[in-house]
Amino acid sequence: MTTYNNNQTVEPGLYFSIRPLRITSLDTAGTLPGADDVRYHRVPMLLMLALAPLAGLAFVVFLPLIGFGMVFRLVGEKVASVVGDLATQGVRVVRPAWAPALAFLTRSKRAVPSAEDPPPDPWAEEKERELSETSTETTTDER
Repeated sequence: MTTYNNNQTVEPGLYFSIRPLRITSLDTAGTLPGADDVRYHRVPMLLMLALAPLAGLAFVVFLPLIGFGMVFRLVGEKVASVVGDLATQGVRVVRPAWAPALAFLTRSKRAVPSAEDPPPDPWAEEKERELSETSTETTTDER
């Protein structure tokens, strides 16, 4: 196989480039596309005719295998997510976060006012009494 560089004028035929992994077909004489460092090899037509059935065979053999592989991966991911969820739920059952007996065991007497509690405010208590008296007077007047 003859080697050609890009932008080189070549005759019609099939040209294969390894670096971008591309086959270029030229119907008329012209230049090869690509970057400066791309090299092409001219592929003889008889070799391409011999390799075409092998490429078709590879496609026929590996396409079903790829399909089965994708299905197995999808099913495996679903099974893994279900098993992971079940394991998480199982751990919650073994060690529940809710402790119902704790509420009954922690009951105690009413707290004694400590020094941190604010002292009663006489002015606020007086105003509450006045407001409660006026609210009862307005309810009796409305009747």
